[in-house]
Amino acid sequence: MTTTTSTERRLDVRMSPKDLINIGIFAALYLVVLYAINMIGFASPVAVLVSLPASIVACGIPFMLFLTRVHHAGVVTIFAVITGGLLLLGGHPPISFAVTIVCALVAEAILWSGRYRSRRLSVLAYAAYSAWYVGPMLPIFYARHDYFSSPSMQNMGADYTRQMEDLLSPAVVAAFDVSTIFFGLLGGLLGLRLLRKHFEKAGLA
Repeated sequence: MTTTTSTERRLDVRMSPKDLINIGIFAALYLVVLYAINMIGFASPVAVLVSLPASIVACGIPFMLFLTRVHHAGVVTIFAVITGGLLLLGGHPPISFAVTIVCALVAEAILWSGRYRSRRLSVLAYAAYSAWYVGPMLPIFYARHDYFSSPSMQNMGADYTRQMEDLLSPAVVAAFDVSTIFFGLLGGLLGLRLLRKHFEKAGLA
């Protein structure tokens, strides 16, 4: 007779109300950090290229803490549906939501390979998930005019929009897209370090 370990039994999508509450809490916390840092981008187009990587790194803290609270298959996907859905309602293009879900599924596969317990693989999973940042800028490649003439861009003012269009050349956007994995790794490592140094001592992880 084959004995099923407790870890293996948890590799399913059945979640308790507490699990779902944790997903909602950390999704909200993730978005608060995301928006708080990306507000810097309103200062100037150049600040956008600073705030985006900074938010990837900083969001690694709540995401890594989130992974210590819920260990079921499907947690990152639900997290992605919540955060991606709210960002979609906030003005992100539909393709961004699709990219977010794909990134979440890749992150799920990485976490599953470690039975949702490996912290090293959690760092890789966060890096994979952070690639969703590619999504909001994809229209620059195939609908550049529509992107910079959208109401959200026009509300920033003509000078801001013109500077943004000059700055975000296809080459710059492509370089940023590639860098999301690097900054995701940094964010995951930062989150892991803080988990070990502070949150575990405080009994939060």
